[in-house]
Amino acid sequence: MSPSPMKTDAERFVREGETLAEQGRYEEAVAEFEQALSLSPTDWEIWFKKGLVKKTMGLFDDALAAFDRAMELQPKEALIWFQKGIVLGMLGRIEEALRCFDTILVLDPSYAIRAWHEKGVNLGKLGRYEEALQSWDRIIEKDPKYVMAWYSKGIILSYLGRNEEALSCFDKGLDIYPRSPDLWYQKGLIFSRTKNLERAQKCYEMALSINPRHVESNLELGMIEEVHGHFERAFLSYDRVLKMDPKNPRAWYQKGTTLQRLERNDEALDCYEKALELNPMNMYIWFSKALLLASMGRVGEAVRAFDGALAIQDVPEVRRLRDALVAETGEEAPPPDR
Repeated sequence: MSPSPMKTDAERFVREGETLAEQGRYEEAVAEFEQALSLSPTDWEIWFKKGLVKKTMGLFDDALAAFDRAMELQPKEALIWFQKGIVLGMLGRIEEALRCFDTILVLDPSYAIRAWHEKGVNLGKLGRYEEALQSWDRIIEKDPKYVMAWYSKGIILSYLGRNEEALSCFDKGLDIYPRSPDLWYQKGLIFSRTKNLERAQKCYEMALSINPRHVESNLELGMIEEVHGHFERAFLSYDRVLKMDPKNPRAWYQKGTTLQRLERNDEALDCYEKALELNPMNMYIWFSKALLLASMGRVGEAVRAFDGALAIQDVPEVRRLRDALVAETGEEAPPPDR
């Protein structure tokens, strides 16, 4: 029996929608899927494909509505539960997302690794770190070569200050995938935090030998060069980042600190200004700018910069320095329009 013309037309619209989505023409793709749904409104797969495109467009509420309609039509399809859980996580509805992943673990064991992975990510967002670690352990039990489980477990252990365990996780990940710049970078961060700068530097250099465009490794390497007094090398690292990403506030800030140490104050101030344009809610940039302006004798502007830092976080030491500067000079911050 040949398919009905209506079904054939719906399939044609779906194929065109898929082609348009692959080309990044998402609005046109959605229009094709809607045409298909007008002919075949009970086809869960079309609703699901529409939801995927809406998710890619960042229209998470629309994506959720499409996945919910697909789920009404096919309530035991793990793939729908999985994508719905991801979207709920993106919307910050973490508990609902976790329920989706738990449902998958009952519905379809073949999705277990993916479900445990997303469950671990969302538990981490809630600060339920021990439960997140259990999720990564469940994955490792099923597949000890699943690199992302070692990576994610290492991140949480590192955050909890369990550095040796974290290093062990990153090493196990590198045994499986030695050309992962992210694993080398995370390993380097632990050595940086524990003041083992020589080993940290080697890790960042390994990351960069694999991917010279690894932004965070370039920044960390620059900071180590700065600590060692190798300021020109530090500049090279920061400038490499700014060439790749001229809107990176951390690179502008770090370049500013290096210039300040070289007493190239006007250039340092320009860097802090650029960093603040990109990240005006960073207290440390305001504080560094305030200290620099105070050292340049620009007291009123320095006080204003201290006030900028204090507006973000009222740190007693920052307030003490600000008040001491005012008491010493008798000068307050100039009005904002000056």
